Amino acid sequence: MTPLVVVGAIALGLLLGAAYFAGLWWTVTRVDRWRRPGRALAISFVLRAALLLAGVYLLARAGIGPLALGLLGMLLARVALSLVLLPGTRAAPGSRSAGAAAPSEHRATDAPPGGAA
Repeated sequence: MTPLVVVGAIALGLLLGAAYFAGLWWTVTRVDRWRRPGRALAISFVLRAALLLAGVYLLARAGIGPLALGLLGMLLARVALSLVLLPGTRAAPGSRSAGAAAPSEHRATDAPPGGAA
């Protein structure tokens, strides 16, 4: 594989992943404003999936190496968008997110599960 193929496959993967996950984020943040949210979610999914499948098809035609690099690019785009669009919600690996206590960490003064007092 030439360096141009490597860079191109990763770049295409980044572009596809960014388009897919940014489109998902855009849809989910606006779904409560739409008159027919089910239809909007379905249309959004079909458009995002069609774009992603077309890109994966192009990568697969180039071979297994470019396909793997493209999938790596998509994964990197997902992680990058998660960090940019959802700041402060990602916990460090192995730690609990803010405000989430393990069952053993509840004190006797805490409300029982389900909110009943």
